[in-house]
Amino acid sequence: MKLNRRTNLIILWILAAALVLGMVITFTPTMGFGGGGRDASVPAIVVNGEPISELAVVRARSNPLFNLVTEGEVGADLELLLVDELVRQELIRQEASRQRVSTAEIRDAVEEFRVSRGVAGRANDSQYLAIIAGSGFTDETFRIYLGQQLRQEKWEAELIDGVDVTDAEVEAYYLANEEMYQTEERILARQIVLETRDEAEAVRAQLTAGADAATLAREVSLERADRDGALGAGAGETEPRAVGRPALPTAVATAAFAIRGPGVTDVVEAAGLFHVVVVESFLPAATRPFDEVADRVREDALQAKQAQALDQAVRRLLADARVEIPQRSTLDLRYDDGVVATVGEVDIKRSELVRATYTNPQIQQALSPDTAFLITAFFKPAILDQLIDQELAYQGADTLGVPFVGPRRFVAQSALEYVARDVEVDDEAVEAFYQTNLSAYTVAASAAASRVDFERVEDAEAFRDALLDGEPVDEAALAHDGVLTSLGTVRPGQAEPDIDTALFATDAFDALPAGGEVSDVLVLVVQPEALPETLEDEGEENAVEVEERIVVLVADRTPERVRPLDEVRAQVESSILAERRSAARQAWLAELRAEIAVTNHLAEVDGDDLFGLDGFTFDEPLDEGLEEALDGALDEAIDEALDVVVDDDETDDDGAAPDGDDADADDAAAQD
Repeated sequence: MKLNRRTNLIILWILAAALVLGMVITFTPTMGFGGGGRDASVPAIVVNGEPISELAVVRARSNPLFNLVTEGEVGADLELLLVDELVRQELIRQEASRQRVSTAEIRDAVEEFRVSRGVAGRANDSQYLAIIAGSGFTDETFRIYLGQQLRQEKWEAELIDGVDVTDAEVEAYYLANEEMYQTEERILARQIVLETRDEAEAVRAQLTAGADAATLAREVSLERADRDGALGAGAGETEPRAVGRPALPTAVATAAFAIRGPGVTDVVEAAGLFHVVVVESFLPAATRPFDEVADRVREDALQAKQAQALDQAVRRLLADARVEIPQRSTLDLRYDDGVVATVGEVDIKRSELVRATYTNPQIQQALSPDTAFLITAFFKPAILDQLIDQELAYQGADTLGVPFVGPRRFVAQSALEYVARDVEVDDEAVEAFYQTNLSAYTVAASAAASRVDFERVEDAEAFRDALLDGEPVDEAALAHDGVLTSLGTVRPGQAEPDIDTALFATDAFDALPAGGEVSDVLVLVVQPEALPETLEDEGEENAVEVEERIVVLVADRTPERVRPLDEVRAQVESSILAERRSAARQAWLAELRAEIAVTNHLAEVDGDDLFGLDGFTFDEPLDEGLEEALDGALDEAIDEALDVVVDDDETDDDGAAPDGDDADADDAAAQD
């Protein structure tokens, strides 16, 4: 049975051959951990009586992940992860060794590899040998390795052969995974594309002032002008059709969909052009009816059930495995795989915790000796809480009477989604949430502004009068010796303080005939730079004179605006649904905790309140939402660590505190 690509991806996920070591196993020195080099040295690990050589361990350890931190608790964790992965691979190799693979099959696999690398044919033998040598293989050992891979594929195929799903399992899969079968978010919108930012800022100012988007697009847009800028409109059409994100350049789509309702985007640059999108309506994602996606759901459910069969097989192998670390090995490995938590009668092993922790891409990116204490103090306890919740949900799934399919973790998440499926939102809740979170729906004031600098007040006043008489800004600035500078679109706090105050905290503007406003003549005081210490010490009186700048602002100002509820209803409903679903999941987990005994051995050792951090609870699958859940705690930890560093740095070169009294106070506090 030949597996399709999607099924193979699920298999790889379950077997964890690639994800565990933070790399895609395509062709690296760690290929075939227990394979090539098996008898090249003394055994480092013995699994069910079969040895894994020291050379295989050294090859696996060459992966960068295992060298990020080599000491302390994190170093020990990474060593356990390394050994555990080698053990898993060896168990699978042993189980798959019963499969028969012919010489012809291996020959075909070698040829397929050579074709894929562009080194097919005898004329390319040297290049082929060079490629595999770069990963530590000879032609002979590479063929041995490929034979092992073919046996494993056959073992996987044998496990899932005959697996099928019932109609009830398909329906349950749909109910627990409705978000997988949603339509994409779409918008009804018009786009105006211009060559320069100044042109785009001017158009945006007109749009926010109420100008008609269709008319402006027809008159000035470089794209879709013949369709009044309407996105999705066909030839000869001028009304927009609903479009998804792919209809716009990535940055432009991000800005347009972030509005989540009617509105005008900021000017966005993409591919050298400047875009302004006027969103007329936001169409949120919606779940497709089951009948519409039934075939796809059945395929997904089948693949999940096949993955379940593989997951169960690997778990059985691990449960029955006999693992020894020979004393004569020079690598001094340890396989301390104790129990870190117990849920009901199920133990969560330390290897499961370190696997869940260090295969997380976010943790891998942040991992270093400097962040090791954050991993052990914050991330590991949080992830263990998540594993406990996952096991609770898995055991609780049986009580729901729903035939969930998939690996253990997938079933747990399906159950969590299922218990929250009937959550609804009523108008009263929408109104209350909206009123409580008005700041989230407030659009900050903005101004598409330019400044004109002058040497003399008289020139500035003459320039201002010319604008009020209808003269164009650039011509008036040139005629009255002004220097025109575009500030673009700014919001409160983005411009220099005096300009910011004039734009957003005063009414010192007059309306212009062609639209926009002109400010009063502003005299800005530029504070001098601090005097050099030598001048201050010598008592010199060479004070720098205060500099004054004469400025007139020309702006299209848009006041702060609270978006009406009708505009943001979809966003509000989505937020309420997320809150209520999370609450439903947590309530169900709390019920399970009352019925199923839970012991967190890590908390017993390390305490429930490390560094002032209370325990975490999660209702998302492992690795999903982890960053958001830990952000606050991580920030607090970093702040606390930095405080310690600052305190250490505030000492004299000889190590003494800068102030004797303060030092005494610190000593007293330490004694307390």
